[in-house]
Amino acid sequence: MPQTPPPPTARLAALFVLLCASLAVPGLTGTARAATNTVVTLGFDDGVKDQFTNARPILRAHAMHGVFYINSGQTNLTNYMTQADIAALASDGNEIGGHTVDHADLATLSSDDAKREICNDRVTLLGWGFAVKNLAYPYGSSNAAVEQIAHDCGYNTGRSVGGVVSPGSCAGCGYAETIPPADAYNMQTPDSIKADTSLTTIKGLVTGAEQHGGGWVQLVFHHVCDACTDTYSVSPSTLSDFLDWLAPRALRGTTVRTVDQVIGGAQQPPVNGPPLNPPTHGNLVQNPSLESASNGLPACFQYGGYGTNTATWTRSTDAHTGSYAQKLDVTAWTSGDRKLVTKQDANTCAPVATPGHTYNASIWYKGSWAADVPVKLTLYYRTGAGTWVYWTSGPALPATGTWTKTPAFTSPAVPAGATGLSLGLSLAGTGTVYTDDYDITDPANP
Repeated sequence: MPQTPPPPTARLAALFVLLCASLAVPGLTGTARAATNTVVTLGFDDGVKDQFTNARPILRAHAMHGVFYINSGQTNLTNYMTQADIAALASDGNEIGGHTVDHADLATLSSDDAKREICNDRVTLLGWGFAVKNLAYPYGSSNAAVEQIAHDCGYNTGRSVGGVVSPGSCAGCGYAETIPPADAYNMQTPDSIKADTSLTTIKGLVTGAEQHGGGWVQLVFHHVCDACTDTYSVSPSTLSDFLDWLAPRALRGTTVRTVDQVIGGAQQPPVNGPPLNPPTHGNLVQNPSLESASNGLPACFQYGGYGTNTATWTRSTDAHTGSYAQKLDVTAWTSGDRKLVTKQDANTCAPVATPGHTYNASIWYKGSWAADVPVKLTLYYRTGAGTWVYWTSGPALPATGTWTKTPAFTSPAVPAGATGLSLGLSLAGTGTVYTDDYDITDPANP
């Protein structure tokens, strides 16, 4: 019985393979060598704007696709991609992955907070119309419990950072992740690409795998920009030069694929994280007198601030009540502020906000600073998308050598969709401030 000839496209593809097999490959001696069975994945973490501005055109120019791991709570914020940016990347053929709502250090969170960060991020991204199957743990931070949560939230994989031989680290590790991975929810990678990672070093991450039996090399990029202030960055020229070098290696069996192209699997249905903690009465701040702490940082608090300045934090026994207070010294200042704020999490610590309610807030303080240095009680709220934003501030406070309660301050009505509250005392200049006894009260639930 005569056989049906292959379609024209298949015949052309076969001819192309035969042609390529006879060509010399730049960087190789002689004709194309035997296949290395090495897969490279170009991963871009955090959804920062310069990835869209700079990495996207480079990928398009090389007809390659990457995986962009998105923090849904940071989408549409300054210096981050918009929802439209992410949609454009997806339409190019790039994969969209999850990266938690707030770029959370998952291994440090309670089980419920980790579920909210992982599950709700995926729910949001799915709701925006993206096919989201694979997760990257922020900071590469995970453990067995977090990996189980990733599975239960509907992810097909979870990617860590590290575990593959990298210059100066992981001696004795493998040169690539296996295909399929040994643990799909703890996939191993080389160390993140940084500003001081040379083109030669990045190439070596690939050739190291090729020379040791092949496997899966998931490269981890963050910022893509020139003269970046962030250590976790790569210049557009370095990225472009790397892809120039990488493209012809397809002739020897080193291919570029997304995680979904390697792993596959059905898209699982969305799974919501657990509901937020219900509001309580009285002072909503946990550990308000700063008595419980770990390595000097009070439990349910975090160090906050922005801009260019130099600050030190001290757990002080010069307290208003109890045994401890927090001391902040800003010794050099150009811009921004520093402050101790109640922890901005998914409501294990952060008070739950009730939209439409107003809140009374206060902090006990003392310290010394120049009269023109703004020191203010500052409030934040958590949006429905999960990101924390500045809300409002009280009046500038005078320096004082004795413990003083900030003047009575009532917030505006909580915006619709807000889910959490955070409170701090900002020091926007050189000086010293002690804080203790933080208080947020809902007058409707005294």
